[in-house]
Amino acid sequence: MTGKGITDLTPSAKRRRMGGVNAKSEAGHEHLVQFYGGDDARLGRNVGRFLNESLRNGGGALIIASSARRESIGRELASERAVFLDDKEMLATLFGSDGRPDPALFDASVGAVARDLSEKYGGFRAYGEMVGVLWSQKSFSAAIALESLWNALIDSAGFDLFCGYPIDVLSEDFQLACVHPLLDSHTRVVPAVAHNFDIAMRRAIDEVVGNRSDGLCSLRAEQMILRLRSTLPRYADDILAKAQEYAQA
Repeated sequence: MTGKGITDLTPSAKRRRMGGVNAKSEAGHEHLVQFYGGDDARLGRNVGRFLNESLRNGGGALIIASSARRESIGRELASERAVFLDDKEMLATLFGSDGRPDPALFDASVGAVARDLSEKYGGFRAYGEMVGVLWSQKSFSAAIALESLWNALIDSAGFDLFCGYPIDVLSEDFQLACVHPLLDSHTRVVPAVAHNFDIAMRRAIDEVVGNRSDGLCSLRAEQMILRLRSTLPRYADDILAKAQEYAQA
């Protein structure tokens, strides 16, 4: 997070149906994602800021999360217009006999709550980590299927959504091939690292690969990492280790 707000991972402006991050819904609503790893504090601040904007404008808020996250977010919001639901309990209501999220079940549960909030308050914002739970369970296709259901609901009910995934952007698991479907499902990525890490990454890249960086230093940290692991994998671990050292200095 830059400290002032939420920024794009890429400058693409394609619609979701065409693929690509930064593709808004037909009505201009957004579907954000943060790969927070173990940084619960940064995630909590970003989610609180995101939801409070709706509450300050007279709208509602929907939070589908673990008990610890609900308690943390609840302390920041303190509003009767916020609805809190348990992520695992909600997930248990969504799956059909084929082991995938069922559109009718999703609409009857999450969709019903969304429409109620929209009718009561004229609009709302939502935070959810059901998809993060599925990803942690390695149910990757189910997570992407659930994201598709969320996107359809965003288009029909008209709200902004923030998703949290416990993916560490500094780990070897943060590869473009793995997260590309997630990027295609969302409009923007909320930066998961501090602004000084961008600077540290650029310094480390310049030191290790120099003029072979191929434009890496013009990107945001998450995008730099994805491009680095894709195009210069042999240098990735060395660059990330140096970047972490410089960022902590």
